[in-house]
Amino acid sequence: MAKVYDVVLSGYYGFGNMGDELICQALIEMALRAGIDKSRLCVLSANPKETSEKFGVAAVDRWNLFEVFRALRQSRSLLLGGGGLFQDSTSLRSSFYYWGVVFLARMAGARPWAFGQSVGPFRSKLAAKLARNALKHCSPRYVRDDNSAALLSSWGLELFLAPDAVFALSFKEAVKTSARDVLVFNVRPLPQREGGVKLLVREAERFAKMQGYKLRAVCMAEEDLEELKASGVSPDCEVFLLKKAGDVEPAFEGAAKAVGMRLHFCLLALLKGIPLVAFPYDPKVRSFALTWNIPLWGRGEGFDSLFLEARPAEGQRVAEAREVLRKSFNSALKIALGDEEHWNVNNS
Repeated sequence: MAKVYDVVLSGYYGFGNMGDELICQALIEMALRAGIDKSRLCVLSANPKETSEKFGVAAVDRWNLFEVFRALRQSRSLLLGGGGLFQDSTSLRSSFYYWGVVFLARMAGARPWAFGQSVGPFRSKLAAKLARNALKHCSPRYVRDDNSAALLSSWGLELFLAPDAVFALSFKEAVKTSARDVLVFNVRPLPQREGGVKLLVREAERFAKMQGYKLRAVCMAEEDLEELKASGVSPDCEVFLLKKAGDVEPAFEGAAKAVGMRLHFCLLALLKGIPLVAFPYDPKVRSFALTWNIPLWGRGEGFDSLFLEARPAEGQRVAEAREVLRKSFNSALKIALGDEEHWNVNNS
């Protein structure tokens, strides 16, 4: 049977979460640069019409079992495409879903592979077992943080580390000669509605007032916006809800400093050369911050001393991360499509 697709992408796509949408865009762009035609790509999405229009590729309803299986039957491979797909911070549903997609891919004859994954944390043994079983059948496996690498190693699974896929996207660095008088920040819901979000918002308001900065909240998803409203943020705070990559530039315009919870907010600030402080609500955010020497905020701590430590990321280091990402993805793609007999992240 002739295959229609080279890659079917599976991730948290079509839900309106900007971080995951950026991952999807980045993976598609890397596949295109590697020589895959757009017509050979398909995305499993919660909103296939929107995904297809946004990225110019085929998309099918991720909840329609028949459509998913048909797409996998027509594809050479299934890519578990980045993000924290295997975790149970809210429920077991995510781990069950992606385990099921890998199972369907194997039944359909599409080779599963994983790229840019953060795995865990897990509260239940079942979620961890589902993740281990699914990833055992993926080849190759690339993770984006040290904690995930350690976990997969403890499971006896071979793996490689590569930067987050969003490093593949290009954004203009903040213009140093223009007015930079805005503190941009991001909040997201926490489990059990912990009080950390309100503390962060109050400190952002205090610090902005002390420094004479305008205050701007950048929401990566609707749930971030709801959390922001629930925090009682000042009515003087400007609010941006990111819906597409083109929204990034105006959202960060004039930013002098940034404070973030979500990983991809932090990554965007880093790519735009903005001094950053991170709230490590999740191991993947802590790992990212430690890798890039980003100060970590703790509840009740002032931003003042942390921003004395914060420095924009070095352009050379970002360029190196992008090159590692490019080589890693190209190698992984060749392996997944059967064009290499062994793993070699140094391939160009």
